[in-house]
Amino acid sequence: MQQACDKARELLKILEMEFIALKEQKLDEFEELQLKKEPILLLLSSLDVPKADPSDSEDAWAPLREIVSQCKEAHRKNEILINRKLDSIRLALNTMTGNSQGSHEMYDKLGKISQRRSRKKFLEA
Repeated sequence: MQQACDKARELLKILEMEFIALKEQKLDEFEELQLKKEPILLLLSSLDVPKADPSDSEDAWAPLREIVSQCKEAHRKNEILINRKLDSIRLALNTMTGNSQGSHEMYDKLGKISQRRSRKKFLEA
């Protein structure tokens, strides 16, 4: 159990380092982290963790579940960053090639997608 918690904490640190590498666009570091993450994921996925029982006040697996939950949130955070970067790249490519079809999806200050109409395509300007 302690080893599983230690590995889950290690995974959480790797996910945090992934976010930094993604944010700073250090793709080599990101790739190296994938290699470190894979064996930990295999180990954690092989565990037979029982489902949480709300009536059990002394749940021995609760610490592991908490750390795994934090890992899940860190993974979602990384996924959002990757998706935003991909959307930004697609938008730039569409603008440069003239395939924007009149509208662009952009994130506003609140992180929501807003629609903006393009008056001229990049290649026509």
